[in-house]
Amino acid sequence: MGIGAYRHLVTLRHPATAIVPPTWYCSIQSAAAQVVDGVTAFFVRGRYHGGLTLDTQIDFEGRTLQVQAIADVDETHREVICTCVEVVARGREPIDH
Repeated sequence: MGIGAYRHLVTLRHPATAIVPPTWYCSIQSAAAQVVDGVTAFFVRGRYHGGLTLDTQIDFEGRTLQVQAIADVDETHREVICTCVEVVARGREPIDH
């Protein structure tokens, strides 16, 4: 799947605020770099969604991704790309990608 192919319907969660709408179509790609403890980083790209903040978590096919950074892709603020990491419980191995 390439950048711009919004094929995944994910659920957005925030610890203190209800996100409306709670779902978002996006593309998800594994980043080449690994982060602390072998957890993989992901690039998540989609149309602008006001619910995306650094506190937002993205639920996708049994995985939870935590937003680490958000950037506008274009000057019209219609598309964003997020850098996320998978939330992995201590004592479990990361899911193979």
